[in-house]
Amino acid sequence: MDRGFGEIEAVQHFVPEWLFPVAEAVTRLGDLSVLVGVTVVATLVLERKRAIALLGVVIGGGAILAGLKAMLALGRPPSELHLIETATTGFPSGHALGAAVVYGALALSLEAGRRRRRLALVAALVVAISLSRVVLGVHYLVDVVVGLAVAAGYLWAMDRLARERPGRTLAVAATLGLLAVAAGIAFGPTPRTVCLEAVCADRETAITGGAGVGAALAWGVTTRLRQNRTATTVVLVPAAVVGAGTLTLTDSVLLVESVGAGVGAAVLVFLAGSAARARD
Repeated sequence: MDRGFGEIEAVQHFVPEWLFPVAEAVTRLGDLSVLVGVTVVATLVLERKRAIALLGVVIGGGAILAGLKAMLALGRPPSELHLIETATTGFPSGHALGAAVVYGALALSLEAGRRRRRLALVAALVVAISLSRVVLGVHYLVDVVVGLAVAAGYLWAMDRLARERPGRTLAVAATLGLLAVAAGIAFGPTPRTVCLEAVCADRETAITGGAGVGAALAWGVTTRLRQNRTATTVVLVPAAVVGAGTLTLTDSVLLVESVGAGVGAAVLVFLAGSAARARD
């Protein structure tokens, strides 16, 4: 499906060559590894409730992105327009949606400076990342516009939810993750489909589903057992052993990645706000 109107060719024709390396550097700020790193650091540094809210928002946003990509499975612009290597499908833009969710959630979670100023700075950064995808020829303009629109609506809704009870964002993330898994199964095969016996699912949906469920379960455990460290240990040690055993013994990529994401998200929930508490 051709979603372009010649915007990539026009941009690449008129943009000076020295700007292409700049666009490539900017686009890296929206890479998955960078966004995960930002989320991990923020979860550890922020006050616990804000950290939990941010984690839930990020995981839920990832689930929405994975589910949409699995359902729509629309391709990218022609490869001759690509100035960098890329994979997966093209609609909506993962860099646009992901960067908007992560950096937007961070701006909403911080207390330094004025809220409007933080959001304005983040908006400028996210727009730059989004436009770099068009300049580099890996997304049509509509891909990034839709990604930004979805992220903006999602952040607005989750911000209202997080103000009242931050832990609810993890329940929403788990729900969105499971819906994404269902989409990855129902609309497959996708370019990222992996099978576990007779069940085949999209990898990204399985990962976000595992992360959402793992984080929500960990929040439930910590909420109920926070005052009882012995009981917490009794719960956590067997869970850690089961998770480690699954990761070690199975040869299924789908199971390893989804369980690994769940374990990682659960650990972040347990560690949330640890640096903030240490400062206090």
